[in-house]
Order: sequence, then C-alpha cells, then structure tokens
Amino acid sequence: MPSAFHAPPVCVWLKRDLRIADHEPLGEAVLKARGAGVLAVFLYEPELLDQPEWSSAHTAFQAECLRTLEPQLARCGVRLVTRRGEAVAALEQLRQETGFQQLFAHEETGTAVTYQRDRRVRAWARACGVVFRERSQTGVVRRLRERNGWNRRWEERMEAAMPSPLPTRPQPPSLAVVPSCGVLGPADLGQPPDRTARQPGGSTAAMETLDSFLTQRGRAYSGGISSPVSAVTACSRLSPHLAFGSLSLRQVWQAAEGRRLEAVAAGRAGTTPRERAAARGWQRSLRGFQSRLHWHCHFMQKLEDEPAIEFDCMQRAAEGLRETISHEHLSAWQQGQTGYPLVDACMRSLAETGWLTFRMRALVVSFASYSLWLPWRPTGLHLARQFLDFEPGIHWSQMQMQSGTTGINTLRIYNPTKQAMEQDPHGVFIRRWVPELEGVPLAYLHQPWTMPHDLQIRSGCEMGRSYPLPVVDHAVAVRAAKATFAKLRRDPVAVAEARDVAWRHGSRRDRRGAMQQDPVRRAGLRAKKATPPDPQQRLPFADMDEP
Repeated sequence: MPSAFHAPPVCVWLKRDLRIADHEPLGEAVLKARGAGVLAVFLYEPELLDQPEWSSAHTAFQAECLRTLEPQLARCGVRLVTRRGEAVAALEQLRQETGFQQLFAHEETGTAVTYQRDRRVRAWARACGVVFRERSQTGVVRRLRERNGWNRRWEERMEAAMPSPLPTRPQPPSLAVVPSCGVLGPADLGQPPDRTARQPGGSTAAMETLDSFLTQRGRAYSGGISSPVSAVTACSRLSPHLAFGSLSLRQVWQAAEGRRLEAVAAGRAGTTPRERAAARGWQRSLRGFQSRLHWHCHFMQKLEDEPAIEFDCMQRAAEGLRETISHEHLSAWQQGQTGYPLVDACMRSLAETGWLTFRMRALVVSFASYSLWLPWRPTGLHLARQFLDFEPGIHWSQMQMQSGTTGINTLRIYNPTKQAMEQDPHGVFIRRWVPELEGVPLAYLHQPWTMPHDLQIRSGCEMGRSYPLPVVDHAVAVRAAKATFAKLRRDPVAVAEARDVAWRHGSRRDRRGAMQQDPVRRAGLRAKKATPPDPQQRLPFADMDEP
C-alpha cells in the first residue's frame, strides 16, 4: 500500500449510475470511509465498448455525464478515477495501488457481456477478501422467485424516502496520487464521430429536462406522445438519463407524484371550468407517465429473470420462423430507403437524433418483422446502436414482443400508410426527414408510388429514381405473416410454452387479487390470452394494423 494512505480508501464502482443524488452505494461508502476517503471508479472496458449494441453516441453522452459528475463528487470529497481495461484486471490493479477492502456498486440488468463481467467481479472479490456490496437502483428484483407481489415491492421502492444528500467536505490529499486516465470521448477511444442532434448528457441536463416536463411540456403528454410531430416535446425525454443513471427512477417517480398531487389540489381549488379542465389534463398526463415508469421496470425484470431472452425467443417454438435474412431488405430498412415514407422518416430521424417516440419504434419494428420478415436479433442490434436510451431489459423484451416471439402478446402489425395518415396527416415529419418528397402534393405524400408519372416529374420525385418504390407489398407480406403465426399459435407445443412464458413474465396487475392468490388459475388466464382456444378462431391482431 502506498505510504500516502494512512487507511485504505473505500471504492464505489460506477456503471450506469452517473449521479450523486439518490445513490445508495456512494452514501454507504462515505459513511464507511470516515477519514480514509472515497474513490469513485469508472472503467472503460474494451469488451463493453466492442459490443454490437454500443455506439459513439453512447460514449459521448456518457462522457458528458462524467464531466458533470466529477466536480460534484469533488465537492463531497470523492475522487473520480477512470481506468481502461478488463474489469477484474483494472480493479485488482487499483486494489494493489490503494489497498481498498470495500467495494460498493449498483446492480445492473445489462447485456450478456455485463452479466458475465459482474460474475467475474464477484468471484474475484470473494477470492481476494474484498467486501463487495451491490444495491438496487430500480424496481427490478434480483433473484426473484416469482412475480407474485412484484408490483407491491416496486411501489415500496419508489415511495421509500430518499437518502440524505452527500455532505460537502474536502478531498483527502492522499486520493490525488491515484492515477486516472480522465474522461474519454469517442475520439479518445478510436470511435467514429458522434451524431450532432442528440440530447446532451449529465445530471444538470437531466434535472432541467425533468423540470420542463413537469411544469410545462407534460400537460400535452396524454394526447401528444404518439405522433412524431408532437412527441418531441410532449414526451418526457428522460429515457437517456434513466438509461445512463444521470438521475434515478425514484427521483422521477417521486417528482411526478408530487406534481400530480399539486394538480389534484389545483383541480379542487379551481374556480373556473378552464382551471379545473387544465388540472384534469395534468392529472391524466401524469398518471399515464407514471404508469409507463412502472412498465419500465416490468420489462427490465424479464431480462433479469431470464438473461437468455437477449438471444433466444421467449417462446422456443418461434425459433427459426424467420431463418432467411434478406440483406437487401435489411439495408433498405436501416438506411430509410424502404419506399414507405413514415418508416423511412423514422429511421433517418433516429440515425440523427438517437430517439423516437414509442409508437414509431413499434412501427419500425413491426415493419421489419412482418412486412420484411426480418429476424428480431439483427434488427434489434441496429436499433440498439441507434437508440441513445438503449436499456437492454426493455429493448430485448420489446423486440420480442413487437415481433411476436413471446407467445403471450397480441400481435401488432402496423400499417405504415395508415399510421402516416393518422400520426403525420400534414406530412410535417415526413417532409423534414425525407426531403426527396418535399414537392409531392399532400394527396400523394403518404403513398407516393400512386402518383401519375407526369406528376412525379413535375414534383421532382420520380419513383424508382428520386425515391425508391416500396421494397415489398405490405398487404401481401402481412397476409403471409398472419398465416404463419396463426399456425404457430395452434401448435400444442407452442400453447404449452405460452403458459410457461406467462407464468414467468406475465403481469400480475389484477385489482381483485385473484391472480395473486391462485397460481394455477393465473397461469390458465394468461394462457387463454396467449392462445386462441378454438383453432378456427381468428388470431387477435390489432385492428389498427389491417392493411
């Protein structure tokens, strides 16, 4: 141990929790350290940076979070130390340099790479006598035996009192001798340039975004989150900050609940119909927002309980449905060149900004999965790189749900033209992101392939040259997809697997409590939802998705 240390420091391993507020490991470390000091360690791990899900935008957002965090930690007497290398090797090197004997961290529900990494770190800590304590920072429950009671536990976590803020104190001089490689961006790590239109990172930006949502933008949430035109401001835009932990889910939940109670009081105190209507609008929006915070952890819990769903279909009978990959179709979808204006606008917007509202995410996955018949794993990897808010548990659970491989969810096959007409009726979003269609009359904008040839020439958009013809006939492709899934869901093996999936991952939100009390009845009810009891019964496709 270096002579600069009178007592070994306590270490906090930062991962996707880049903040100081509501950070239990940091609070515990400060209490344990007393005068020895606290090191907050962040690792640039090659195996994480090399994941096919990772992009330079993630690195840049992460760097902004760390640059904001470093002075905040320093004011609390905590030194930020960054290292490059494999986690066990980097932590062991730091242990040899400082003699630390205690390591605190948050649990992470991540990819298979982080899952295996965490197992190695726990084994290393046991072997060398380091006390390693992990704490939850979401509503996800590690080593959950069954879903019964999960909702109650989630609510208890969200409603628990926040830990006290870290006290301001000087940083022990001994911490300054610990080497650090500083905050690294894409260029430092040999990555391509970052996209320019994404959201900024860091806890300061996170709190500003939360404040603007709860005081101004959130009123439009309940009616504005589906359209790509209104969703840019109507949605909370907090998802990247939750993914990187620049603020906690509990911070967001409690702030939203406080604002909802204010809206309730305002409604009761309102003296005019306009004031009362405004208060009701806020209440409706905030209830919807809080419901989605709940579903955030519900989907993460699926990956926590079954890490294999990152790679394998939840319903094993669905394996091999989409064996053949059309690389031509995959490339057209990735580049926004499918010939379907709203799909292309979404994919191009996503490439520039790193964000789409949920309905548009569902649309592009539906189009890839049913219209183009592409497997969910390669399309999911592309979207993971594009989504600035990539959260593995939500992402892979949703990829499977939206592509029909869970066995328990209604198949939602979105009609891209119908969605374009409903969600972007004036073509504002389409014209912005697909400039080839700028001169196309609105009457033909959502189906430009129907334009007469002379009008194509006059509008400056000749189909097949200026803008691609549709890569597939959506109606024909969807009929084939529905027939395939109807046959699958009549298969006895698939029916049995659907019951098992429902038992492991189904929601337990039965207000009467019946499903909480009777596991046999619960499994039966979920299986009925997952599988038509009559082979002649029509499979429950969403009506909105009819061609």
